[in-house]
Amino acid sequence: MKNKSFCLITCIALSFILFARPGICQTENLPDYTGYVNDYANILSYETKSPLSALMNNLEQKTTAQITIVTIDTTKPLDIETYAVELFQKWGIGQKGKDNGVLLLIAMKDRTMRIEVGYGLEGAIPDALAKTIIEDYIVPSFKNGDFNTGILKGAVGIAKLVAKEYNIELSELDKLPVNVPLPEEPSPLESFINFIFTLVIIILFISLRMGFFWWWFLIPGSYRRRGGYWHGGGYRGNSGGFSGGFGGFGGGLSGGGGA
Repeated sequence: MKNKSFCLITCIALSFILFARPGICQTENLPDYTGYVNDYANILSYETKSPLSALMNNLEQKTTAQITIVTIDTTKPLDIETYAVELFQKWGIGQKGKDNGVLLLIAMKDRTMRIEVGYGLEGAIPDALAKTIIEDYIVPSFKNGDFNTGILKGAVGIAKLVAKEYNIELSELDKLPVNVPLPEEPSPLESFINFIFTLVIIILFISLRMGFFWWWFLIPGSYRRRGGYWHGGGYRGNSGGFSGGFGGFGGGLSGGGGA
């Protein structure tokens, strides 16, 4: 009986060491906080970072909410979702007890980006609006190689949603070289069309992978023409997340998740 108990305890201890240790190492390797704008990938100009920092400071003074922007080369070996959550927790973005922080994370070499939102701002920035900011405000500029404008637009979109949540006006917005409309969620019709389009793409992909071409003969001849398609390249967006806190500010917890 004692031998069985000893073996069980040993297995549990080994499991903890094997699975917990990598996470600890990864957290230790996360960068340190340097300010509202943390440009580790060196893609932003001073003319972008200075007004952005002023905007974030103005927002925090009026609402206590905290937004930080991070550019890095890669999140590897972590995926961007895990990296965002761990960085959010290490820095503690947002006020403790309010969890009103937002992280805009961009990994240049991975060509991915994510908006991580604190628990306290989930209502102000749901997944659908975070996706809108990434796909409509940031990605188009990134595809043109204009990283400064893309990040400016994304930050302004986030700041406007936070300002609306707290019912305040941001005077610093007038000093920025860009302006964007208040992000809006897609209409039910747009959401339905996007769902159908995605479903069709998935069905076609599975059919091609499995060699099922019977559906091809159901399509009228006039629509079976050859032609190319535009992939677009650029950045793959992830949005959403459930986070909180910002060390060096208030501190809190991050729950991850998101779209």
